[in-house]
Amino acid sequence: MKGKPVITPVHLTATYDFDSSDDLIDVVQNHSGYIYSRWDNPSVVAVEAALAKLEGYEHALGFSSGMAAITTAVLANIATGSRIVATRQIYGGTFEFFNDVLPKLHVEAVFVNCWDTDKLRQEISQGCDIFYLESPTNPMLRVVDIAPLVQAGHAQGAVVMLDSTFASPVNQHPANWDVDVVIHSGTKYIGGHHDITAGFVCCNQAQYERIWDYRKILGGVMDPMTAFLAQRGLQTLDLRLGRQNENAQKVAEFLAVHPKVKSVNYPGLTDHPDYAIARRQMAGFGGMLSFEVDADFEQTKLFMDSLKKIKLATSLGGVTSLANQPITNTHVGLSPENRAKAGVSESLVRLSVGIEDVRLLIEDLEQALTAVA
Repeated sequence: MKGKPVITPVHLTATYDFDSSDDLIDVVQNHSGYIYSRWDNPSVVAVEAALAKLEGYEHALGFSSGMAAITTAVLANIATGSRIVATRQIYGGTFEFFNDVLPKLHVEAVFVNCWDTDKLRQEISQGCDIFYLESPTNPMLRVVDIAPLVQAGHAQGAVVMLDSTFASPVNQHPANWDVDVVIHSGTKYIGGHHDITAGFVCCNQAQYERIWDYRKILGGVMDPMTAFLAQRGLQTLDLRLGRQNENAQKVAEFLAVHPKVKSVNYPGLTDHPDYAIARRQMAGFGGMLSFEVDADFEQTKLFMDSLKKIKLATSLGGVTSLANQPITNTHVGLSPENRAKAGVSESLVRLSVGIEDVRLLIEDLEQALTAVA
């Protein structure tokens, strides 16, 4: 047949046929081909290779969700008695995994505020198997000074993991700071259209073999159609992020001077506590922000319910703007005490800015804020 597909086909097969037993044995022993799609699939391998190249790592691994990527990568690097040091400002599901699940496996997780570099180094020096970071953080948009903390973790022999979902592969390149394992919820910016649930781990060879084995055992593998859509998302990622960076900056500047907004968390604002770090560390400030409405819980709900153009929904990173109250969904699993420590109040709104006409987004925010008493 002359000609070839310009896009990677969707390989909707669960298993693979062999001409001989020796061929099958070679694939099992040497990973030289495909045997079963829980192990590998050509569509999944194609998007993994594309993301690994973009992030500057030797390998990437696709998962069925961001949480599958996080839990598999962590479980592949711990044993009974392991100790994890993590920044407190992390995604609610990650916090629940560390705080509620891992202690049952006799794994200790210690949480430290992401801006307290001295305290983080102190905890690392007391023993650390995994040093876990998230930057920018969900939902307060703090930016972690990554390079010196990676050095501190490596000095103690820790595996350094970074959830880079909020930054995306466009705005941040953790390989520049020798991060061992980079995690993305592919559901967000990589997919980009709110139509897939996916996760990725980017790493080099030493971590790849370990995490690949655990993915095979735990079964949280990406399916071929999701891989196809994720690869399509990668093709427009740079274009989308450029528009989202611009839109979010304008929305943040509008909210920062609005009389019914108490505060705005966006690293592109000069009064953000980590603005200098973000300018040095990020190519763009991202499409995510959060802000405190000058209202109580019920009035903040009224603001949310008054939005028209911006959708009331969880998730983030897609072409459509979404808003939610973290206290009602993404961080609902945290106790009130832990929410307070993470800075998640009842009037906090998280906003994922899409690629729409930014004037329409600002008009929508204005009319919804007008509804607040």
